[in-house]
Amino acid sequence: MTQSRYLTQSITDDALAAGKMAFIAGPRQVGKTTLARVLVADTRNYFLHDDEAFRRAWAKSPTAAIAGRGGGPIVLDEIHKDRAWKRKLKGLYDQPGARLPIIVTGSARMGYHRKGGDSLLGRYLPYQLHPFSVGEGASPPRPDAVLGDYAEATYPWSDLLRLGGFPEPLIGGRVNLAQRWSRLRLDRLVFEDSRDIRQIGDLRALATLVELLPERVGSLLSVNALHQDVGKAYATVRAWVELLDILYFSFTVRPYAHRLRRVVKAEPKLYLYDILRIPERELGKRRENLAALHLLKACHYWTDTAQGEFELRFVRDKDGREIDFLVLRDKAPWMAIECKSGATDPARNLVHFSELLRVPHRIQLVSEEGHDRFFAAAKVRVINYERFFAALV
Repeated sequence: MTQSRYLTQSITDDALAAGKMAFIAGPRQVGKTTLARVLVADTRNYFLHDDEAFRRAWAKSPTAAIAGRGGGPIVLDEIHKDRAWKRKLKGLYDQPGARLPIIVTGSARMGYHRKGGDSLLGRYLPYQLHPFSVGEGASPPRPDAVLGDYAEATYPWSDLLRLGGFPEPLIGGRVNLAQRWSRLRLDRLVFEDSRDIRQIGDLRALATLVELLPERVGSLLSVNALHQDVGKAYATVRAWVELLDILYFSFTVRPYAHRLRRVVKAEPKLYLYDILRIPERELGKRRENLAALHLLKACHYWTDTAQGEFELRFVRDKDGREIDFLVLRDKAPWMAIECKSGATDPARNLVHFSELLRVPHRIQLVSEEGHDRFFAAAKVRVINYERFFAALV
């Protein structure tokens, strides 16, 4: 894959133009290195920490290690594997003279490790790269444009449901190969990547937890239930769930409770970055998870590119009434989304909570191809998944 991704222009016009380092984080094998290579004009400007010659040179002198570079931005890939990477990077960036345009990429560990130690505050802008989506394109729409003109899908919703959004299995187009890719990627995440973050005393128990999480997709996540199933202490399982979030295996969506009574306030819902871990027979879960990925991608993109502060939530009360997703814009309810299959009349819960929260945009997603109808009385737009997400990021 060599084409520009949806973050390419933003990184060039935003971080690099402002003299900031660009930090690109995201799931393993999502295309971070490919994106970074597009951003450099000279092949000599790509430096990989796993390359032994570069690693030795970097350990002695970061400045000398990149001395052979050409003009334009440089890419430092996987340098977070060096325990002193932040201190060295800070020294490289703070050298007298013109700011060297630097792009730092790596696995999710980079995002975790930058939270402590030597401060890089004010020196970088963070970006989160997500898998491919229906509306993947070089010029993503601004928030207020997502409900505008009809847009063609870049990747069909049906393909994403079968193959997921990661580049290799999606472009490969074969379900059996995609499943093998997913399994091998998971093995590396559990048995290699996890140990680079924390000391794991029982990797088999961690693998058991990973096997249990797909059946929890879209449900309230009970760590108490998980610790009983895994057979480990509550604190251990809670730490492992946080670890899997750091590694971009899974993510949680928290409930929204402001201005509402009798709502769930504690337990989040869980989703996966790789929907291939969800069995094909669980189509409803795959559909909701894929919708969550699209919405999270949009929230991260708009937030990372300074178009506002966006956050993905859900709403559920103690009577079991729920709307699947609520997008907050600058902390206020902005868009409510309900995932359905064949129901094309506005869902009662969607209308109920949207009225209580005064949500301006109310979307009900349905599988019926080409469906798009606005119900003026309920202020709800019932629209096909692909048609809606084609107009998103």
